[in-house]
Order: sequence, then structure tokens, then C-alpha cells
Amino acid sequence: MKILIAYSSNTGTAENCVKHLSSQISNHNVFTVDLSQNRPDVSEFDAVIIGGSIRMGSLDKKVYSFISENRSKLLNMKTAYFICNAINAETDKYFKKCFPADVIENAVIYDTFGGELKLDKQKGIDKLLLKLFLKANEENEDFAMPGILTEAINRFAETIKIKFME
Repeated sequence: MKILIAYSSNTGTAENCVKHLSSQISNHNVFTVDLSQNRPDVSEFDAVIIGGSIRMGSLDKKVYSFISENRSKLLNMKTAYFICNAINAETDKYFKKCFPADVIENAVIYDTFGGELKLDKQKGIDKLLLKLFLKANEENEDFAMPGILTEAINRFAETIKIKFME
């Protein structure tokens, strides 16, 4: 099976998640494409996985436009979607807000791969806001720095292996 993993990564988190995911489904013919550098033709693939980061509550614009441009094709294919978001409790809200409902309803799976707060990778207002957020949580004992959810990527990969072969 020929599988496309199309993604966009501003700080490297989504790219790292894609590397892990592609290694987990390497028994298939997997092609990874960074949407900031290329716009593949989804019709050349048997199945498509698309993902990217949530920043300030919105899906990466390159990912959103790629889904919009290919919506009718994606609705007739086996698809899966992931997001990288630091606030996992908001995952369902982000999928409802940032993805067309019919695209998600048609998906084999959609999930979060977690997220990271990398101050050194931020710029401008994002860097300022993250500094303020981290400072405000310095003494909060309940606050834990978010991270990539390797076990979520592994579960996602297992679902892909089963459902994409049906």
C-alpha cells in the first residue's frame, strides 16, 4: 500500500512525530512530504495521513489549505489525521474547530500526538506569550511541561496497519 504522510512543522515537533510514525508503518510504501516545501497529488496514493501543529488555537495554514484543496478526493480515500497540541484536554475542541466535519467523520482515525513548548523555536509574539505562560506556571506544582505522546503515535500506527488494509 502506498501511503502519503503530509505535514507541516514550525518548531520540529510535527516532523519528529512523522518520523516516529513512518518508522512504525514502514512495512508499507510510505512517503513523507513537508507541505511547506511540496504539494503532492493525493490521487497518487492509496491512503493519506495529514497532520500539523495547533498554534494559538488554529491549525497550521499549510495543512488547512491542503485539506481544503483536496477535500473531495480525501472523502473518497482512506485517511487519518493528527495534530500536535500542547493542551491535550483541548484535542476534541481543536478537531471540531479546525477540520471540516465530513473529513473527520470519514477518517479511519484522528488523534493528538501531544506537543512541546520550545521557547528557543518561537518568534515574535509567540515567544513573548510563551515566556509569560511559563513564568506564570513556574510555581504551579500541578503544571507539567507537555511532550510528545509516543504511546499515542504507536496506537495510531497500529490502527493504520489494521484499518488501511481493510
